[in-house]
Amino acid sequence: MIPTDTMIGRNGQGASAPASVAEPFAPEEPVGPGEDVPRLLAEPLDPKLVAHRRGSGGQMVPYVEGYQAINQANRIFGYGRWGAELVGPVGYRDLARTHRKTGEVSTVGMYWASVRVHVHGCEPRSDVGCAFATDDGPEAHDTAIKAAVTDAMKRALRQFGDQFGNALYDRANPAHASAARELADLRAAVLAMGAQLGLDEVVTRQQAAKKAGGRPFAELEVGELARVLRAMGEALVRGRRAA
Repeated sequence: MIPTDTMIGRNGQGASAPASVAEPFAPEEPVGPGEDVPRLLAEPLDPKLVAHRRGSGGQMVPYVEGYQAINQANRIFGYGRWGAELVGPVGYRDLARTHRKTGEVSTVGMYWASVRVHVHGCEPRSDVGCAFATDDGPEAHDTAIKAAVTDAMKRALRQFGDQFGNALYDRANPAHASAARELADLRAAVLAMGAQLGLDEVVTRQQAAKKAGGRPFAELEVGELARVLRAMGEALVRGRRAA
């Protein structure tokens, strides 16, 4: 299954188009965000906007859903004053998964995407998101592609602060008791990005450890993995521009 590039238009409205047709969001000349934006960003996140899902350890993990992140961006930045674009194609990789109890090996598909968010008067923010297709049905893959793009958009918006749920990923925050799922997702995304850069898993682990000061890949924390992933994404973009 070969995914096409997807543009996320202004105010988060999605549309699909071939890579040769899609044009990036063109922000206006930076003149500074609206005077209310810093004040709104400094406010605490409304608890009513926080959803919960069951994490890998059975604990409930808080997060902000994609549509709520879009609503927040529209409310804070204003309609027509922000947008997002998909950077490069959506990637795909098969991953082997071993059942802990039975030892049965199955395959899941992992999609990843890089999204850049533009806000009027601000520097662009970008990040990488991923999602998994646990069966071979077309609906599962369709959902996973969209989820990867949404995840990347939310991660980019999180760089604007707590109004987009950034504090929910603070491991010292009692509202986020476990970061196991976050760590697993980031590790998988780093390995997938390494594959897209032409590196095998061993070399990717070594390069990530080196970039994090020599600590073993398995011991890298969320912040370290996020920085490694961001650097790899930038390297991938540079390579495509040079090609």
